[in-house]
Amino acid sequence: MQQSNDFAIHLYKQVSAEARDRNVVISPFSISACLSLVAMGAGGLTAEEMFGGLRFGKVDQKQRVADWYGRLMKQLANDTSIAVANTLYVKEGYNVKRSFLEVATSSFQSEAHELNFAQNVAAAKTINDWVETKTNNKIKNLIAPDMLDGHTRMVLVNAVHFKGSWTYQFNESNTRPMAFWLSDTKSQDIPMMYTKGRFAYQNYDDKGFSALELSYSGSDTKMLVLLPTERNGLAALEETLPSLNLVELLNRMGKGEVEVYLPKFKIEYSLELKDVLTTLGMGRMFSNAAEFPDLLESNEPLKISKAVHKAFIEVNEEGTKAAAATAFSAKFRVAKAPRVIKFKADHPFIYALLSQEKGIYFIGKVTNPA
Repeated sequence: MQQSNDFAIHLYKQVSAEARDRNVVISPFSISACLSLVAMGAGGLTAEEMFGGLRFGKVDQKQRVADWYGRLMKQLANDTSIAVANTLYVKEGYNVKRSFLEVATSSFQSEAHELNFAQNVAAAKTINDWVETKTNNKIKNLIAPDMLDGHTRMVLVNAVHFKGSWTYQFNESNTRPMAFWLSDTKSQDIPMMYTKGRFAYQNYDDKGFSALELSYSGSDTKMLVLLPTERNGLAALEETLPSLNLVELLNRMGKGEVEVYLPKFKIEYSLELKDVLTTLGMGRMFSNAAEFPDLLESNEPLKISKAVHKAFIEVNEEGTKAAAATAFSAKFRVAKAPRVIKFKADHPFIYALLSQEKGIYFIGKVTNPA
């Protein structure tokens, strides 16, 4: 589905603008999966906003979206490099609507558990322990106790964890300090990895960047690195992003002998999603006008009170570890080429972890790897 690219790029641009010069990692895949599950319980204008914001089109695509996630989750179950998990926590004594539970369990492979949110410290610990387990201890403390209280009715959580080994690993003995240009004139020494081999590469001179694909053994996930031609070309590249289909970009790259210089980096990033999603046209679900008629058996009005996302990525000689988690909590409404090419990532760049079939798992930028 084209959705994953459009939504991912618009989300990334919004987050990057807020982050300014900080390193970024987010999982559009995690956020989209969590939102899509919530959207299955939405109605009226809320559902319209969510389907539009997620780039799925009209609400009548509900079944198609559910079926797509159903196929996707089955495929992912066979990929040992990536683990995806969804779960649903409902306030004790409340029943999830059977139709919603059916789509949650069959299409999104989601579990459902009862939880006493009024005991917010214990409830937060239960949720955080689950996320920690599912992300191989990479994502800790996703939910703060003060996100939960007696008015909380439902919390939806999604976690994704990726661990891959490069098809062509970087030899540690080749890693050495090198200048990374933070701006046109300011640099800092960082550990730069080096390898040489046949890689998919393309120089998009007309667009001001070059692209390199790094593959992982035994996985159809690739890392795509987009490197601006100019040291200070990141902002211009971000403006070009919406016109690029990253998955298609992979198809158009030719293989050649490439010398690759890539910094080691480790990024953790936390994000409150309410403002970002509101900017992307999905604000209604956070307001008192929110419509979620298909979530619970009871007819109480519901809205999403909190949406948080936390992601992690580590890139080193051996490969990549990445993890992300997203949580949404709903509250009861209380009024409130032939030659050797040199690809040298020695200045800010964009990277994405993606799959031909399944779209963009992770996307971010490295502005300072130190």
